[in-house]
Amino acid sequence: MSFIFVIIPFMKMTLMGTGTSHGVPVIACDCDVCKSTDPHNKRFRCSALLEHAGQSFLIDVGPDFRTQALRQNIKRLDAVFITHSHADHLHGIDDLRIFSHKNSTAMMKDSVIRNKYPETDGAGLSVYTSERTKNHIQSSFKYIFVNHDKGGGSPKLNLIAVDSYDASNPLILGKDSKIEVVPVPMLHGNHHTTGFVFSVRDSSEEKHSIVYLTDCHFISDESIQRVKIAGGQIEHLVIDALREREHSSHCNFLQAMEYAGRIGARHSWFTHITHDMGHPQIQDYINEHLGNFPELAEIVQRGGSISPAYDGLILEA
Repeated sequence: MSFIFVIIPFMKMTLMGTGTSHGVPVIACDCDVCKSTDPHNKRFRCSALLEHAGQSFLIDVGPDFRTQALRQNIKRLDAVFITHSHADHLHGIDDLRIFSHKNSTAMMKDSVIRNKYPETDGAGLSVYTSERTKNHIQSSFKYIFVNHDKGGGSPKLNLIAVDSYDASNPLILGKDSKIEVVPVPMLHGNHHTTGFVFSVRDSSEEKHSIVYLTDCHFISDESIQRVKIAGGQIEHLVIDALREREHSSHCNFLQAMEYAGRIGARHSWFTHITHDMGHPQIQDYINEHLGNFPELAEIVQRGGSISPAYDGLILEA
């Protein structure tokens, strides 16, 4: 008689998009990567879905979100995390309507429509982001936050600033089985962005984490230390790594490897990748330069990894 044991992960993150702001393939581009039939080279704009204990959390809502949500068969969202206000991470925000609907004043005056499409109760879908990004969302998408007399509906969003949370005071989500969330301040050119450490605790109260750090070219020593303190055992690091060449507002491959070595996750993954190099070529590049990063090389020797991410990649912690 045989037994099948199923191990249920504490936390699962699906990378729904791993491409740069253009996506890959790039419109009107005939390069080898854009014409590639390798599915690893088909990249939507960056977004991720975090699932834990029956709850679902979205990280960034770019212009590809509708297609990503349909492909991923997302049925519910309990909260959204926004890293920053650039279009490729935010401009799918209207498609959050389906998860928390706010009806227009005109619709509410009609009893038939009001009964068929009742407004969602409560303050709305929680959206966690920095105070800077919160202000940008409120000013750039004014129609969401005002009563309007015509048209259909808009997302009902409850914008919540996360700046006051840190490793000693994490944001706690959930009731019985909780996720601890710690924001990580970063720089993206002259733009401020927010990464996130998502942690759960096992039966021994040891923390296991997934760290998501996209769109950055500089992570301070203080932010690196915050990640390490907040993360406990960091199972996965997802980090911005645009291309081989340096960029003014993104990590290149070598910068991402340097940060990955310092953070020390078991598995590190490049994201926000452009079309300069195909998926297998990026892995070859990593392997070729691994010896220049002793901390990272030691992690790989112990069974860890560092690789380019791809759309649909599932990470478990």
